[in-house]
Amino acid sequence: MADDNQLGQRIRALRQKKKLTQEQISELVGLNSKYWSELERGNETISLKNLNKIAKALEVPMVDLINAEHEAPRKVLEKEVQKMICEANDEQLKTIYRILTAVIR
Repeated sequence: MADDNQLGQRIRALRQKKKLTQEQISELVGLNSKYWSELERGNETISLKNLNKIAKALEVPMVDLINAEHEAPRKVLEKEVQKMICEANDEQLKTIYRILTAVIR
């Protein structure tokens, strides 16, 4: 899960991707612009209720705001995938194979 600083950086990047200013997004979400600025800098914590509002305004699943695993470097991802494969039972391994085949081919 992301810490406050990572969360703020992710929210800022998504806001900028949508070409919104801090004032525009804070108004859209219903939060104080000063609070928003501090949030993006990682100096404020956020409630689940407000996190959900932000996710809706940015048009992303809330889990994408708090889960940073998909942003890990390639080597880390490869290691994690290998670990999952090694720990999978036979049925899970078959499912993993089908998913990877569908995605990669």
